[in-house]
Amino acid sequence: MTCHKRYKIQKKVREHNRKVRKAAKKRGHKKPKKDLGVPNSAPFKDEVLREAEQRKQMREELKQKRKLDRQKEFQKKREQETNKKNENKIKDPEKELPAKQKGNSTKPLDKNSKRFFCKELKEVIDASDVVLEVLDARDPLGCRCPQLEQLVTQSDGGKKLLLVLNKIDLIPKENLEKWLNYLNNELPTIAFKSATQLRDRNMQKKYIKRRGTSVTFSRANLCFGRDCLLKHLQEHSVTKGKVIHVGVIGFPSVGKSSVINSLKEMRACNVGPLRGLTKSMQVVHIDKQIKMLDSPSIIVSPSSSAVALALRSTMNFRPENAVDSVDIILTHFSKPQIILHYNIPDYRNSLEFLSLLSQKKGLLKKGGLANTTGTAESLLSDWTGAKVRYYSEPPESWNMSPHLSIEAVAATKQDFDMEDLAEDNKTTIKAIKYPNQASSIFFQSPGFTDGVIEASELSEAILEQESMEASEDEEELTEQEGDEEESDMDNAEEESNRPVSSTTTSEVLEAKNANWGKSLTGKEINIDKTADLDDAYDFNTDYI
Repeated sequence: MTCHKRYKIQKKVREHNRKVRKAAKKRGHKKPKKDLGVPNSAPFKDEVLREAEQRKQMREELKQKRKLDRQKEFQKKREQETNKKNENKIKDPEKELPAKQKGNSTKPLDKNSKRFFCKELKEVIDASDVVLEVLDARDPLGCRCPQLEQLVTQSDGGKKLLLVLNKIDLIPKENLEKWLNYLNNELPTIAFKSATQLRDRNMQKKYIKRRGTSVTFSRANLCFGRDCLLKHLQEHSVTKGKVIHVGVIGFPSVGKSSVINSLKEMRACNVGPLRGLTKSMQVVHIDKQIKMLDSPSIIVSPSSSAVALALRSTMNFRPENAVDSVDIILTHFSKPQIILHYNIPDYRNSLEFLSLLSQKKGLLKKGGLANTTGTAESLLSDWTGAKVRYYSEPPESWNMSPHLSIEAVAATKQDFDMEDLAEDNKTTIKAIKYPNQASSIFFQSPGFTDGVIEASELSEAILEQESMEASEDEEELTEQEGDEEESDMDNAEEESNRPVSSTTTSEVLEAKNANWGKSLTGKEINIDKTADLDDAYDFNTDYI
């Protein structure tokens, strides 16, 4: 405990005792008279004292008996809990999974669970007439999910699938034209650059009132490709003769919510650098003909490549996995290009790279140590966000993807004017400023990324990770309860076995000070913990 906190508590105790004494004086409270005991002149004095001692012994024996009974009951409970845990471990895991699914069917799903994400994604696909699969222009092939495309193209009701190539301002112009030619052979592809600094409705009103009717726009909150996408969606709604629902789907951090915000021209959906920020389906009305459906991100299958898991998976985006993900990314990219991009000296491994980068950025801990985990997290958010410029080349020869059929592709292209779409893409390409190919980093795409669409297809690895997280929380709670019960039992034993003595408060304080000196010599003090305790103490309330 810090001296600042200790002196404050002592001051609070003195004030409290002063209040108690004043109140006692007002009430006229008197101390109870001391029991004088049995006088010597009383008859049968020895028999009375003997009976009093016998009653005292009987009370102590009864107290010890009750204490032993409590200990036996507590030990029985602990044995029953351990037996239940052992029985659950012995059970067959194949029989255990359907039982979990049955139990979860009755209870409401957790909004942060993978089952809930799959359920919401399936609802978006079922409710939509047109599905927009948002792709990152830096790795379009790695952002395509064959399971999802097959589900949409083969579904009943004639759902249409469009590809939206987002973040086109991060790749060279020649590379963008190659990817548009390659993707348009299979599905209609729209070049798009979403706005990244849109204000919500209330902030926009305040901004207009403060600055007048003219609103200044920066390069970051300009959107390109909006008119092209809206025009083709409106034409499709006119041909259908009804209000169409457009579902926006894709892997994490490809810009699904940013595309909707750009079409709405305001911040209707929550966006940020974290992966998997959208947790549930959200309906956004663009106009009288179009309703956009925002969806959670697709869950990456554990069978995908290591690079896809590092860049696309939400499970790997954690402090304990950040360093391993950076190691995978560094081994996949060219080392000279990484050194030139970050302007750092040569490194031997990923830890040395992170330490050099943290020193350059100033992300240091106490004592000048490199904060490798914090640097790894910021680096991953930069690579999945819109900061790092890298590009990948399309395959040399085009072949129809095995998960798509020629009939489904032809039916999709019939509903959209491909020539008009190509002209609109050309106008979008001309309006954007692109980086040079020499300043960008080359990336070898690993190919399609497998995803999990339905909750029944969730692998055992994902379910085990969720169950492990839940079991860890339960074990912490049970351990805390057990420790509290054991401490209560130990305190009861000490109080029962403690002899009655006339120790004063000064002696108790001396004993505490002696123990405090032993703790100082025996182990170090964590200053951060004492700071947390200082914040937790409320000095506004009276001391009790």
